[in-house]
Amino acid sequence: MYTFLDFEFNQAFDFEDKPVKTDPDCRFEIIQIGAVRMDESYNIQDNISILIKPVIYKRMHPYVEKITGITTASLKDKPHFPEAYRQFRQFIGDDKLLCTWGSSDIRALYRNMMYHNVTEPPVRIEYIDVQNIATKFLKFSHGGTIGLKNAVEALDLPIEEHFHDARSDALYTAKVFTAIHPLKPEIKIFNSTHIKKSKH
Repeated sequence: MYTFLDFEFNQAFDFEDKPVKTDPDCRFEIIQIGAVRMDESYNIQDNISILIKPVIYKRMHPYVEKITGITTASLKDKPHFPEAYRQFRQFIGDDKLLCTWGSSDIRALYRNMMYHNVTEPPVRIEYIDVQNIATKFLKFSHGGTIGLKNAVEALDLPIEEHFHDARSDALYTAKVFTAIHPLKPEIKIFNSTHIKKSKH
C-alpha cells in the first residue's frame, strides 16, 4: 500500500498594519493535509483532505490565499494541527512508507510535529520522492527538478482538479507515480537527528 501525501502551508508576511514575523522553529505552518492511499496494483483506495486552523501565522499570506483559495475565515472553525494529525494517522493506519513530491514536505511535517508536540524525537520517516523519480524518467534537464504540473502535462495526464490543493496534488502525485510505475522505487530516510536546532 502506498500513501501519497501533500500539504499546503501558511507563512509570515510583512502586513502593513501588523507584520507577522517568522518563527524559526516552524517557518511553514501546515494548513491543509491531503493524502491518497493506493494499493500495489495502482488502484486508488481512499483519500482525505483536512483543513487546519493555524496558531502561528493566523492571517493568510496573500500569495498563499491566491493560489490555494484558502482564506483566514475558511479556517476559523477547523481543527488545530494535533487533531488533524491524529485524523491523518488514523487514515494511513499501519503504513509507514509515505510518497511525496520532493523532500521538503517531509521536513515541514517534522517541524510541525515538533512545534505541536505530537511526537517525541528522534523521528525517522521512510518515504519515496516521486519528484526525483519523475525528473529522471522524463529526463528533465532545465536545472533542478521538475514541477508537479509540468510532470502531469509531460505525461499527458488529464487535468481534472486545480493544483495547489493538498488532496488534488496528492492525487496528481499518485497518478504520476502510476504512469511511471517504477519497479523498485528508492526508499529514502528522513532522520531528525540530522536536523539542527534553530538559534533564536
